[in-house]
Amino acid sequence: MEIKGKRAIVTGAAGGIGRATAVLLAARGVAEIALVDVKEEALAETAHLVEAEGARAMAHALDLSDIPATEAWFKVHGDVDILHNNAGVVSGLPQFPDVDAARIRWIVDVNLTSLVAATQIAVQAMKARGGGVIVNTVSTVALGTGFYDAMYATTKAAVMMFTRCCAPLKDECNVRVAGMLPGLVATPILDTTGAGGKSEWMKQVLANNEACEPEDIAAGVIRLIEDDGLAGGDWVAVRRLGGRIDYQWGHAGTV
Repeated sequence: MEIKGKRAIVTGAAGGIGRATAVLLAARGVAEIALVDVKEEALAETAHLVEAEGARAMAHALDLSDIPATEAWFKVHGDVDILHNNAGVVSGLPQFPDVDAARIRWIVDVNLTSLVAATQIAVQAMKARGGGVIVNTVSTVALGTGFYDAMYATTKAAVMMFTRCCAPLKDECNVRVAGMLPGLVATPILDTTGAGGKSEWMKQVLANNEACEPEDIAAGVIRLIEDDGLAGGDWVAVRRLGGRIDYQWGHAGTV
């Protein structure tokens, strides 16, 4: 897809990957971007950065764990060409099985239910306007055999499967749904794995792995958006290995 002049939505846009993607979309010439997050002050800062790149920015404070509110918002604002379903949360402490049921529902709703709802509404609008591209932020944990944060890994594996199941939408609706699988990324989400900071298990992960920057992931998102030669359900995993960014490409029918 040619990005210039298009309309986009980026969720989880207050920082990290969402902010980096929004700014890069603006730099590539997108006309306007709706920025979605619960963090209003940081969201306003993202809007300022986007507008500095020449795009119109609209900041929307929205709690994606509130599914009726999410559905209502997307029905009003979801008529766009590009959707980056990027918002996501980790469990923090306590971990499963000690976490309470309300927090489990919150994690599932932010990471999965709201993403499905947003995609459903956006696909219908994109089909009516001639097509579009949706990029879902997954995680490389979806390619593994397990992860310390059970609920995060479970929801991300579900997003991976959902992305694959959306592969036929390219032919049926001219809407291409793709998956972005970041490896370890230096974003504020790492500081929410423990009680008031990084958990001990996250410190060990950081000690044994190289972290990407949000801009590295944003560049991959742009590649997914721009390349209409990709099939529906295609995905790319992005990691930093030996000081260099490594891309692992995959298709809906592969692991």
